[in-house]
Amino acid sequence: MQPPFEFFEHSEDERIYLQFPGLKIQNSPAFYLILRGITGTLKLTQTYRKVTFVQGVDFLKLESQSSYQAEGLISSNEVSEDLKSGILDVIRIVRTKCKSDIHNILDYLSDGLTMEDLSRVLENKRLIRRNKDFFESLNNELCNFYYHFHKDNHTLAFLHLYRVLEYVSYSFPVIYASRTKDFAKSFNELKKLFAGDKDQGELKVFNTFIAHVLASEKDYNSLTIDINITANNEYNASKIYETIKKICDKSIFDEQSCIDGSKLVVKFPQFSSFIITVRNRFFHLKNSQDVNMKSTDIVDSDHFFSLINRQCAYFIGLIILSVISEAYFDRESLKH
Repeated sequence: MQPPFEFFEHSEDERIYLQFPGLKIQNSPAFYLILRGITGTLKLTQTYRKVTFVQGVDFLKLESQSSYQAEGLISSNEVSEDLKSGILDVIRIVRTKCKSDIHNILDYLSDGLTMEDLSRVLENKRLIRRNKDFFESLNNELCNFYYHFHKDNHTLAFLHLYRVLEYVSYSFPVIYASRTKDFAKSFNELKKLFAGDKDQGELKVFNTFIAHVLASEKDYNSLTIDINITANNEYNASKIYETIKKICDKSIFDEQSCIDGSKLVVKFPQFSSFIITVRNRFFHLKNSQDVNMKSTDIVDSDHFFSLINRQCAYFIGLIILSVISEAYFDRESLKH
């Protein structure tokens, strides 16, 4: 049976693979494909539609303010079509031609990690079987996100990111705790997560895990994520800004850093709450609900989700990176 996605090297440079053949994409474990994907070093084919593309966006880095300003500019009626085309070309170059390097994976995973270490882990047959089915399913959802992101189908891209969030909501806290160095501390934290209301739900557990375990251990508590609001005119930009502020709990924002009408700043530990709120308010339009998100509130759904998908992928990518690091690249794993 043909798989939904097939994977290839994103670069023609074979020198690194001659020295470390274990780093090749062919027959790689799913967790390595995930690392290659979220860091922008992957080429893949969506087999049903026979679409081949390079996932060259490093989702562990956020774009600069100038990139968002450029996107807003191309929608302006005051800009000529030739200039719009030129700006789009520049954005495409920044996003797909300036690809991340495979060496960046080492820096993201751990200080002092070498190519030899990475290759050794990938060649450890016993180790790479750990959570194999789980990471294969996770990789498929991420690949669907890459595909729709590449096609500018940003509403569908967000939907697959949310499916990723739901899929990892119970598993990641357990995987992380089982591999962490301070097991007693993490076990006590997990007891708190799963205690109390038995109907609190998987996403509530995940939110608590991010806020009280991962953010604290990884020093993410002070981290914030900017959402720059652009549109074809100031009125629509302000409308999108006010809609997000209306549907979200005020506590998730760093209010002092927000810029009225143009920039929202979300605290990292509360970013999963932001994603869940947007999903619930947009995909569930209930008459009984006081605060809905109507399609008219966000002007155009693909444009709206294009404003937040990069940030959502950054947030989810950092969490995935932390869990994979704990699951496969701890000191004990690197010894074998």
